Amino acid sequence: MAHSINRKDLKQPDEFVSFWTHLGQKLSTHRRGVIAAGAAVVLGTGGGWGYLAWQESRAADETESFALIEKNALAPVAPDKADDAKTGKPAKSDDILHFKSDEERLQATIKEAEAFVASHGTSGLGRRAAMIKANALLGLGKFADAATAYQQLLDGETDKSMRLIERDGLALSQEGQGQIDKAIETYGSMAEEGRQAGNFYVDRALYGKARLLQKQGKGKDAEKILRDILDKTPKTSLRREIDDRLATLADQ
Repeated sequence: MAHSINRKDLKQPDEFVSFWTHLGQKLSTHRRGVIAAGAAVVLGTGGGWGYLAWQESRAADETESFALIEKNALAPVAPDKADDAKTGKPAKSDDILHFKSDEERLQATIKEAEAFVASHGTSGLGRRAAMIKANALLGLGKFADAATAYQQLLDGETDKSMRLIERDGLALSQEGQGQIDKAIETYGSMAEEGRQAGNFYVDRALYGKARLLQKQGKGKDAEKILRDILDKTPKTSLRREIDDRLATLADQ
């Protein structure tokens, strides 16, 4: 899951949307197991088969609805394609959905995510929908709304790995609002939680903290953290970014 992301520019939604979408697949892997467990209980009753069929139908509908979110989130941007003159909807070509801009795509993604949560609730795939919505808000530059969305996810999150990913989004949202100290604190908490989760994402948390310290003009503190990452995680996927940043610090 440790997909390399360059977050130097908060205005790059493509990588960020794709990242959250792929990571979100983790949350759906247990869906069939849940359905099977429910089936074991109801098969002993007279209406067991009917209930099981209803559960499967509901799961299929939920999956189909969620697919609409991903379809919008991953749709290509084609600025040269005009809207349909009759419907006003984004133009389609060969059954492939296109949007004229990243902003239009992200707005459509948020709309579908909100519709999904309204229909299916906030558990299971609903959490993935909420995650994608938070990411889309971040991509749109709606940092305050994104921060609220990520905090709501964190408040109900029990999975240690997903908490780290949500903290990462929260820190980026705080940074976008100019709340650098808060973002640094969030990255610090993220690193501590990462150490308790097998050091997952610790290098990213520390890199984010170092990047912001450099932004504040605290180059020596930033350099110390970056070298610490390389010492403790020599195979980090952020090696190139760290080397580039260390080179920049050396020139200052």
